[in-house]
Amino acid sequence: MQCVKLHNDSLQGLSGGQVPEGMKVCLVLGAKLRPDNSLSPILQLRVRLVSVLANAHPDWLFYISGCRADTTVLYRTLVEEYHIAEERFVLDSCGYNTFRSLWNMEQYFHQTRFYILTSSFHMARSLRIAGWLGYDAWGIDISDYEKVKANPYYWREQLAALRSLWLVFCVRTSLGSLAKWFFQKRQLRWQRRNEQQFDAQNEQILQRAMKNVDPSMPLTEYFFCQLTEGSIPTSLTQPLEEEHLIVSLSHVDCTTVIEDVLTLALCYRDGRTTLADLKDYYRRMHYQDGVVSFATRNHYFTWIMQSAIQEGFVERISPDEPAFPFTGLMDLQPSYMTQNKHLFRPQMDDEENYKAIALRQQQGVRFTYIPRELLDMPQDSALGVIHDGDILAVVCNQHSWARGVEVKHLLIAKWIDGRLHFYHASEKGLGLSDMDAYTYMKDKFTMMGVTVYRLKYDAA
Repeated sequence: MQCVKLHNDSLQGLSGGQVPEGMKVCLVLGAKLRPDNSLSPILQLRVRLVSVLANAHPDWLFYISGCRADTTVLYRTLVEEYHIAEERFVLDSCGYNTFRSLWNMEQYFHQTRFYILTSSFHMARSLRIAGWLGYDAWGIDISDYEKVKANPYYWREQLAALRSLWLVFCVRTSLGSLAKWFFQKRQLRWQRRNEQQFDAQNEQILQRAMKNVDPSMPLTEYFFCQLTEGSIPTSLTQPLEEEHLIVSLSHVDCTTVIEDVLTLALCYRDGRTTLADLKDYYRRMHYQDGVVSFATRNHYFTWIMQSAIQEGFVERISPDEPAFPFTGLMDLQPSYMTQNKHLFRPQMDDEENYKAIALRQQQGVRFTYIPRELLDMPQDSALGVIHDGDILAVVCNQHSWARGVEVKHLLIAKWIDGRLHFYHASEKGLGLSDMDAYTYMKDKFTMMGVTVYRLKYDAA
């Protein structure tokens, strides 16, 4: 194995060997977090060692690979607690396993020569996979810093290596192209087959929701409560070969549930309550000028709201220029799509799609927001500008895993005992949060505040 040893906070060659010259990239492999989303002991050690290496080698770049949760927590800890410049990190939130983390280094980031920082028991498999992929990868032996010297995962590592060998064979031979083609066809067939099932579920939810609408509740709040019955938090993907709008009121995330609530409210407002009407509202909000294509899809929430405002569906309560309590100003060019092109393949491989989205991103977005510190004010204060049922878009600090995204989360406002609470879609499902908005956001460094949108109860 090609390894160097980290000893007394400096890299040393093994058995008289030399440390490779000119290598300034380090891949940091993630691991599971604790149930409360805090760092496990394994990850705490990796964070500390990254800080050691970052201070010893100020020109190194660190690629943090794993799922979205662990990469975010690792990144946040290194930047906030260890004060390492955020520009020194690249996050790969699609590194779901060791093979994928290593394969992504070449496929997405064009890196084939790098160090690997992981636990000692995991190093042999990691270097083996890197060798099979043809990389010049060097492991960093951190055994001097580890309390547990034995390998309790020996047989798991051997079986996982066999699986990785098969995956390497697939991606390095024509079998990989065949498997990719088969997967795309299967996913497309799955989505087409399930679209009929979704439509049947949508029809049931639509008709149930339209019965006995409570006029004492804001429409957005009422229809959100209707969706809580049987909806599943999930993330639906688009078909791989062509853009095709699929609406599923029973499968939602924090963005689609807001679109679902708005389309249901618009159906009721305008007396258009068929499934075709629902899809029509969704199309006009989800796509620029209602034209269904990947290039015209509103990939950012502010783009969705721009279309909704243009169509007369909603209005933005936040003023154009800062005014209390909207004292924060967001003026940026969203860039997540083009910065993370690899997450949107194969559509973003199309040059026309890429150019269209890049051009639209350059137009930028500008809006004011209420800083999170002001969300602690009572309802009878200036914060009362927010009404029950308003849509609160949580403004995202660009110093986060999702750099280039303007909105991090979406809420529906609900005042309870003079405190601002909210409905939202979370990992636990849809429902009313058990804490107020200020308490929810105060310790989340990526959440800066909220901008406010409101359903227009009269059609334009």
